[in-house]
Amino acid sequence: MRISQNMLYSSSIGYMNGSLSKLAEANEQNASQKRINRPSDDPSGYAEARGIDSIIKGLDQYSDNIGVARSWLSQADSTLLEASTLMTSIKELAEQASTGTLSDENRKQIAAQVRGYFEEMVSLANTSVTGKSLFAGQKTGGAAFTQTIFATVSDKTLTQDAVVKVQGGSDTSVLVQFTESGDVGGTDDIGYRYSSDGGTTWTVKTLAAGENTLDLGGCSVTLKSGSHLTETGSGEGTSLVVRPSAVYLGDDQDGATVRSYGSGQVSAAADGVFSVNVSVRLDSNASLPGPYSYSYSTDGGLSWVGGNVASGAKLPVPGGFLELSSGAGNTLAAGDQFTIVPNTADISVNISPSGGIVINNVGKDVFGGLYRESGASNASPVFGAGANINIFETVGELVGFLETNNMDGVGDCLEKLTTAQEHLESCAADVGARENRLDFAENTIEVLRDNADTRLSAVEDADLSQLLLDLAKYQYAYQSVLSSSSKIMSMSLLDYI
Repeated sequence: MRISQNMLYSSSIGYMNGSLSKLAEANEQNASQKRINRPSDDPSGYAEARGIDSIIKGLDQYSDNIGVARSWLSQADSTLLEASTLMTSIKELAEQASTGTLSDENRKQIAAQVRGYFEEMVSLANTSVTGKSLFAGQKTGGAAFTQTIFATVSDKTLTQDAVVKVQGGSDTSVLVQFTESGDVGGTDDIGYRYSSDGGTTWTVKTLAAGENTLDLGGCSVTLKSGSHLTETGSGEGTSLVVRPSAVYLGDDQDGATVRSYGSGQVSAAADGVFSVNVSVRLDSNASLPGPYSYSYSTDGGLSWVGGNVASGAKLPVPGGFLELSSGAGNTLAAGDQFTIVPNTADISVNISPSGGIVINNVGKDVFGGLYRESGASNASPVFGAGANINIFETVGELVGFLETNNMDGVGDCLEKLTTAQEHLESCAADVGARENRLDFAENTIEVLRDNADTRLSAVEDADLSQLLLDLAKYQYAYQSVLSSSSKIMSMSLLDYI
């Protein structure tokens, strides 16, 4: 066949472009050190690599979450350690003050120290990380506690719940004694006196018949109507000490809220410990006090457990009961629904593919103090498992007894302080356990990340030794094509004429 000059040019350019393309591909792989730089290089390999990338990004997010959790829990750990050290100092001062060898002036000096420690404890309870409160539940935007005043009742027959409300403020503890016996809110006046300087000077007042609020100058104490007050004398009778306390401003996870859907004639409340939302649906018309035919769902209504029948005020559901009571009426219609929504205060972050960890704390469960529950008009002491674990109330009572020179009261506080400190250390141990879990999670994430990196490298990374050989080979081939093409294209029949 006849080979034309055009065929020579076309073939030479084709060979040069082919060689140059392979050389450019090898150069690109050498620059990126990757075998796959675009989907067309290896479609299946590219898809696998992107899947591994997604896994790595998820693991990196877990690592970031572990860092956030560590900063929160580390700060909580150090804060609770400081609080425990502070409690040790308070106990030492209480032990000194409980001895009879100290003068009243010495006891006042100790009282000033303990009041300062109380304020420092409130400051510790308001510790924050990057502006987020550690001990306020999910209400991280503000302080967990604010300092206030409350009253301690000293009476063999009158309980602490006789105090309904304490308002106002006082820089010192106020001692209240009753000069007459009587019933709060009764038909007779009741005489009382109060002192703001530990009993040195007194102001005499009268609780008028039908009234239940004691006027103490800069503050007031409202007592439960019907409470019997006994004349104070010889260490007996009724007395009050208005002293410092702290009220919890955050949220909690006690109880649950009930949302009603339907006729809305009855009122509903929840009783129990609920971990998830529980929906309750009436399957037939009913009226209080039942019987009721109902179904419940724990998955948002996707599936229902039917065939339940109950009478009375309580309908058993997972976690507790739905309590029904008269509202605008007593009737229920088929299809009426109630949803029990548990209160929540935890802030959780995912630290591994298997789960997350709570990084915050509910302050009232740690430090105690006062708390106004949902629907309540006034704050009341937080007792938890027992009154003695309430740190703010216990230390506040100690301040009150010290400033009113009540040695017996100071002695009673010693055991409470020990119990309160043990509770604080238990909370610190819980935080420490969560920190240990972070260590395990971090090690797991590091292993998973190493494995993912190894898999990704095996899929898309270039073999360096083979790449260098290919690069040299393609360079030599390209140069050979250039050389041979230049010689062939320079040949012409005219050279032989």
